[in-house]
Amino acid sequence: MPNTYFSNNFSTIEESSVTKRYKYKIGNEVLDRIKAEKMRTGTGARGLLHAMHHIYPPELSGDMINNWISGRTKKAYWEHVNWVLERYAILPTKHRKTT
Repeated sequence: MPNTYFSNNFSTIEESSVTKRYKYKIGNEVLDRIKAEKMRTGTGARGLLHAMHHIYPPELSGDMINNWISGRTKKAYWEHVNWVLERYAILPTKHRKTT
């Protein structure tokens, strides 16, 4: 079951009959957090997965994350979204060039 943050920002919309895992609608607050982390770190979805290549969920892809961000995909496994947010949180803030 999702933690409190995710249970407030996701609503169950689909169950996988094979794995008994649930997909949840991605709320705007969660999407905004992902976008903010992407901007803060300067790391895109594929870069995030590449940096964490030895530990990311095998079903998760850069295209999947980009589809959440663009709005093409409106549902996801909460553990995928949680993984993305946790990994972005440990990345350093990018430094801007000063001229």
